[in-house]
Amino acid sequence: MSEVAELGAAYGDKPPPVGFGDAPPPRSGTGHKPIRVAVVGEFNSGKTTLVNALIGAAVLPTSFIAHTAYPTVIRFASRVSLSAEIAGRRRVAFAWEDLASAHSQHIHRLHIGLPLERLKTLRVTDTPGLGLGDPVVEERTLRACRSADMVIWCTPAMQAWKASEQHVWMSLPRSLRRRGILAVTFMDALNTANDATRLLMRLRADASDLFSRIVTTSDQDVPSSLITTEETVG
Repeated sequence: MSEVAELGAAYGDKPPPVGFGDAPPPRSGTGHKPIRVAVVGEFNSGKTTLVNALIGAAVLPTSFIAHTAYPTVIRFASRVSLSAEIAGRRRVAFAWEDLASAHSQHIHRLHIGLPLERLKTLRVTDTPGLGLGDPVVEERTLRACRSADMVIWCTPAMQAWKASEQHVWMSLPRSLRRRGILAVTFMDALNTANDATRLLMRLRADASDLFSRIVTTSDQDVPSSLITTEETVG
């Protein structure tokens, strides 16, 4: 049994974290198709942990995306599956353990299918870390953003919202940025409550007009215990 299948069997549907629970309205003209959410950010910014919390299952190891060049789309399927999308948008079945030896230029993205109720209304794309100077990886990530209905940008509290992050964010279409969420991850790494207060004041001043809202997350090392609180922007 594959690692993906084991994870799919071990985790049932769980509620999404506070602040992300209300899904956006269905896309105009598309009926009940799932909302497409892309989770992006620089290297080691907490993206994969947030993705696991959003869908209510530890689908991806938190170290996985840090070591791969592929955006990973997680969607609803009647049974657990893993496939690679190659040239011509063709998909081929793939074994998790074979990813390390795969030729990255042949794979455009990965697709994971899971029978989770939450995924009937939500399709999440986890992405490689930006800011590593790899133009191929960055183009794949930006393409995933442009096709999304909502983009969540993860920024770690220890070095939140650097100039390099703002540069990439501002390169996205304005219409997409209006639907963006800034997720401040690893809030529990800050030393004091005063540090957190000062950080949020700075982010409100520097980034509130660039996102629809700002949320904070604290990582407790277990996806099911991820704590999320919503911050009001404006």
